[in-house]
Amino acid sequence: MNQRATLSEAEIASYASDAVSVLDGARRPDIVLLCEHGGCRVPDKWRGLGLHEAFFETHYAHDIGSRDLTTAVANRLGATAVLANYSRLFLDYNRKANDPSCVRPDMGGIPVPANLHISDEERFQRERIARSPVERVLENLLEGERPVGKLIVSIHSFSPVWEADYRSCQIGVMWKYDGRLALPLIQAMNVQRRFAVEENQPYSFADSDWFTLDRHGLSIAVPNAYIEVRNDLIQNASAVSDMAEVIAVGIEKAATSLSR
Repeated sequence: MNQRATLSEAEIASYASDAVSVLDGARRPDIVLLCEHGGCRVPDKWRGLGLHEAFFETHYAHDIGSRDLTTAVANRLGATAVLANYSRLFLDYNRKANDPSCVRPDMGGIPVPANLHISDEERFQRERIARSPVERVLENLLEGERPVGKLIVSIHSFSPVWEADYRSCQIGVMWKYDGRLALPLIQAMNVQRRFAVEENQPYSFADSDWFTLDRHGLSIAVPNAYIEVRNDLIQNASAVSDMAEVIAVGIEKAATSLSR
């Protein structure tokens, strides 16, 4: 996209209409699953951000396997799932708008051409296209006088190796301030003895300024947790199914503990 080009309102609305997919919860609509980094798409106007298409198969562009995992967990639970469709290279929805990594200019030193020196106008357009539609869905589910959603779990994946660091963590549950959901979730997954579950690993929400669960969990007092799964454990449909079973059982037990 030409850095100085301005999209029409119709173009913005068209691209925004493709930003999010929602799976309606049939049995447990009160459980809201969110997959912020499950999408690889970039609006056509941005021409793949000037990158070779192979880059969109990497962890830089999306959380590998996270979309299939979120869908599988939602299907097991009959839960609501909210899936962001655009690549985090276009806009990282789990970063606040003023965070430099929200529209990152590089991938570990490899430039992202269309993200270099972009204008405030273009940043605002990307916010309207990629963030605002997801925000509206989550606000409708979790806020208001009679919200359907009573808790939110954000599902991600991480790479086994990052900057020469080999990660032994298999499943991580990230939380801060509010442990109502996260702590029983850790216990309910660990007791199954199928995967090792760690607290605030391989990243720590307590030490991070992430957007999603700050806005749609902590700020509105909704029980919340991030789940990170090492992506070599969800490389095929069978592995996704096994992992989804563990996570779904854990979430349902943790959700039940909230109502006691």
